[in-house]
Amino acid sequence: MSKHLGNNARKRTAAVAGAAALALVLAACGGSDDEGGKADPNASAGAKKGGNLTLLTVSDARSMTPFNASYAAVTDLNRMLAVYDALFYVDNTQNKVVPQIGESLASADNGATWTLKLKPNVKFSDGTPLDAAAVKFNWEMHAKPEVQSQHRPAASGLVLEVVDPTSLKITLPMPNANFDRTVATELSYIESPKQYAADPKGEKPVGAGPFVLKQWTRDSQMVFEKNPNYWQGAEKPYLDTLTIKVVNDVKQQVETIKSGGADITFTIDSQKTKSAQESGLGVTPFTLDGGQMIVFNTSVAPFDDPRARRAVALALDPADLNQKMYAGTATPAKSIFHSGNRFTDPSAAQPTPNAVEAQKLFDELAAEGKKVKFDYLVPENPTSNLTSEYTMTALNKFNNVEVKLDKAEVGSYYLRLTVQKNFTAALYQIWSSDPEPILFNSLFSQTPLNFTGYKSPAADAALIKGRSTTDEATRKAAYSDLQKELVKDLPMLAYQEAVTNIISGPRAVGVVGVQDGGMLMDRVGLK
Repeated sequence: MSKHLGNNARKRTAAVAGAAALALVLAACGGSDDEGGKADPNASAGAKKGGNLTLLTVSDARSMTPFNASYAAVTDLNRMLAVYDALFYVDNTQNKVVPQIGESLASADNGATWTLKLKPNVKFSDGTPLDAAAVKFNWEMHAKPEVQSQHRPAASGLVLEVVDPTSLKITLPMPNANFDRTVATELSYIESPKQYAADPKGEKPVGAGPFVLKQWTRDSQMVFEKNPNYWQGAEKPYLDTLTIKVVNDVKQQVETIKSGGADITFTIDSQKTKSAQESGLGVTPFTLDGGQMIVFNTSVAPFDDPRARRAVALALDPADLNQKMYAGTATPAKSIFHSGNRFTDPSAAQPTPNAVEAQKLFDELAAEGKKVKFDYLVPENPTSNLTSEYTMTALNKFNNVEVKLDKAEVGSYYLRLTVQKNFTAALYQIWSSDPEPILFNSLFSQTPLNFTGYKSPAADAALIKGRSTTDEATRKAAYSDLQKELVKDLPMLAYQEAVTNIISGPRAVGVVGVQDGGMLMDRVGLK
């Protein structure tokens, strides 16, 4: 995931509109622990010891194991960070991977093999060691098909060797000079092997994070208590308890924070973000690749025919959707690469709307017995409902088009889309701060998470070239090639650029954002 680290930013509200391609981090909230004489990032934010902070999210967790949880901020990321902490995370203000429980992650042979070093004497909350053997166990579980891990592509094919209690040698199935990003975003949450054996469904997860899960009221809330044996010592975390509540209406989330009924939420809704800014709430922005999009199953009719995908692209107008759905507060997308990203090729843009050309293609397909008729899979929540209804209505205005909505609970939606691949077209969101590993896993023809079925030798070559080096110029050229293939083939159609935000109330401090909207839970606290 590339440039998206933010922090507690009430002071930065006015700067959000000009955030360029990076989310901003205040100097007071740096990306690492109090080491080498550096000031604690939370201390300067004025965090007190103790208290409860309430975080709002749109859905309950399907599972609290690292294997069956989604790591998106809109789903389970903050829960993972609370219970498990992280081996590494991505600090995109510096465009680098930063250690947390991990000590280092390095390769001496251009990404063919890597050595992971852990901090010594880290223990899970059940007292067992978080050592190289525990990491090996977790990664091997991710790779097992029967586990149905959402993160299986990251672990598949890895050959793992425990060198000593804090060292793990990793041999990759293909060289990857950016494998550290894969670890930070897909393999960073480690569960106690002892607890997993006793509780494979993840009802009572055990990690080495700053909190332990004490109460789980399904579809309502989770209550986490401070881990008394946290590896950073008794001073961390700052909070006594953390409550994560399910409120699936984003507008209600923001209003609850305004009224003081909660402290933090995460949103991709630009209108709600604007409302929060106008109310003086803190906003931590993340500007990413990906965005809001329609993804097509290119393996089944009608979207196995590229003309059908192109017709939909010509029929929909992202600017009109933005105006009607978001009152002009969002940025219409021209590709899945953000307009301000360092790898974006402005010349590689999706087709501009053209209703006449769209209708010609729809008619041409219908004349061949290939009418564009499909169910549109969407996650059940108020924002997605409105956007998907707009899309359905806009397409159904054309002749020889028939679209029906297929609404699913968030957990079921992700399972059908990314694991079962049981869809024709779907509303989807990608939050990717770097093409590695999210875009690679989504687009490379041989990865299990390529749920669109997209196969392009040219796109595969570009993706391999982009992951084979850390040289920015070489990567930029590779991803330019990729973008040209994507706008030609259109396995997905982005309609809104990816800008996500952590919204925080006046009590919350020390908000250090990671990945696509998660928070380092050892840093966050109350004034």
